[in-house]
Amino acid sequence: MNTTAQDVFDSFEGMFADKQIIPEGLELLWLKKAVARFSIELDPLTFDSENLEFSNELNQYVIDTLAAFMKQMYQEREVSKVNKRVSIVTKDISIDGNGNAKSAAKSELEYCDTQSKEMIFDQMPTAYS
Repeated sequence: MNTTAQDVFDSFEGMFADKQIIPEGLELLWLKKAVARFSIELDPLTFDSENLEFSNELNQYVIDTLAAFMKQMYQEREVSKVNKRVSIVTKDISIDGNGNAKSAAKSELEYCDTQSKEMIFDQMPTAYS
């Protein structure tokens, strides 16, 4: 049985402790970008965006790698959102309604980036292959 987009979405959504409502269209866009990245950096994947399924069954680690790429895109969006919140800075006062949100969001993005890179590395052929 071929892997479906929902299989990847389930892995992606399972990465969050709390339920995030993300529009289906945005999840699909992130999946398409994740497939493109995987295809360039590792092995070509064939994804039918009309039927929302891959041309074959993907192993769980490939599914999780695609989900990790999607989470990285999600986190990039979150960092952008946090950075755009209003901050007032003058020579006498500094008001930032974000608290530690900026550094926390940035740290999470750095973690996602590292995780994605490690997953790519894990799937690279060894010199002994």
